[in-house]
Formats: sequence, C-alpha cells, structure tokens
Amino acid sequence: MALFVADPCIINPGELRHLVQIQAATDTRDAAGQPVSAWAVVLTTHAKIDGPSGMTYRESFQNNTLASVSSDFLTIRHPGAAVVIKPGMRIIFGDNTYLIQAVDNVLHRNRKVNLACIQIDADSN
Repeated sequence: MALFVADPCIINPGELRHLVQIQAATDTRDAAGQPVSAWAVVLTTHAKIDGPSGMTYRESFQNNTLASVSSDFLTIRHPGAAVVIKPGMRIIFGDNTYLIQAVDNVLHRNRKVNLACIQIDADSN
C-alpha cells in the first residue's frame, strides 16, 4: 500500500484570507539631515495567520531561538526574486503590527514562505 505524504510547499488558496503589507525600514533624513523613522511597503499580499499553537510552523524553523518566542506565524506565497524578506522587517495587518523574527523559504523551493513574528502593536479592541 502506498503512503501518501503531503507536499509541504502546497498552500491551500482559501487559507490566504488576510491582506497584509510587508514593510522595510528606510534611511530617510529630514531637511536638517537627521534620521527619520520611516517604513516603506515592499509587498502587499494575502497571508495565512496562525497563533502560537501551530506546531508545524515551529518544526519548520527547528532550532531557531527567535522563532521559539514568536507569537504568530504567517504563511505567504514566495514573492519572487525581486522581493527579499528578512528578519527585522514588519508586517501590517489591519491595526496590528508584527515584527518578523525568522523567515523560512520552505525547502528552498521558492513557492511558500513561513514567517515567525512577534506582535508589537495590537488594536485596542
């Protein structure tokens, strides 16, 4: 009897229901030449957002210390070679802001990216 093993790179499109923006810090300066904290949108995409109970995501990051303290895990389709997602970038979803702690390009196949994040700003509801 054949054993069916699910491809870890497959994403169920119905799960990508959260519209998010991924932002990177910019080196903006004011008229006096002083650094100004600013963020530029590098990607707007749909994502799957899971809380810390998603053990498959924890296993995806294996021994990554930053991922072990993450509060949420996001899954997106690989954005292509022109967009590089790195720890330290942030994600905006509605009134919530997440700081990316770890990035996993699943099996290095450029199809699915898992992001381990810490929620740094929450809505007041």
